[in-house]
This record gives sequence, structure tokens and C-alpha cells, in this order.
Amino acid sequence: MYLPGLLPDDEEWCEILHQDVKKDVDHALAGRVTSSEALTAEAECQQLMEMLSANSNHEVVMNGMPIGKQLVKADGDQWEALACFWSEMILYVAPSQNLDGHAKAIASGGELITLLWVLLEHAGIVGRQAWTVAAP
Repeated sequence: MYLPGLLPDDEEWCEILHQDVKKDVDHALAGRVTSSEALTAEAECQQLMEMLSANSNHEVVMNGMPIGKQLVKADGDQWEALACFWSEMILYVAPSQNLDGHAKAIASGGELITLLWVLLEHAGIVGRQAWTVAAP
């Protein structure tokens, strides 16, 4: 279920950003040829990052490159890093002032962000802290 109206920023802006990033990635990876030789997951990730670095112009993609490289190089703590990132991201996104949007999502079966929104509202967490980026 894709509900951009529940995201913390303007719905139209989120949709445009999503489409722009998708178009940029599709363009950057358009020339990708699947090799007949089996690549390790690390080698395939490296190949994708090289193509994106060389062919992408979008700020979101370029900002994601250092994170991707860090995850490929990490020795066993990738899952911890991903768990930390997604936990923070979901807790940032969940608080919302869009009561009607959440009510409609719950009426149609709900989705993760709405369920977390209900939990946070119940706990009295109705706003969000400023997003901070930890130094590498």
C-alpha cells in the first residue's frame, strides 16, 4: 500500500521526488548487462555502485553512495546498521498530523506506518525531532 499523504512532507513533492529518483536510477542502470559469470553479492553491489556513481546525477542517489559503500565494507555489522537506520527512519516518518489519511488507512486494513502512528499517538508522541546525521 503506497500512501504518500502519510509522509511528513508535501504529498506532491514526495511523489515528484520518488519519480525523479526512479527515473535517474533507471537511466543510470540502463546499460547494465547481466554477466554470465556468477558474481558474489559484494561484487555485484560494487558493480551497481560504480554504474550509479558514473551515470547518476540525482542528489538522493549520490548521497546514498557512501552509505552503500559502508554497508558493503562492513564486517558483520551491516544488519545492525540497517536496523538502526530503519528504526530511526520509521519513527521519524510515523508521527503525522494527517488524521483523515490515517483513518482511511486503518479502515482499509492499515499499514505499518499507520499502526506505528497509533502507538506513538497513544504514547503522547505527536511531533518529530529534527533529523540529524551521525558522523561516520
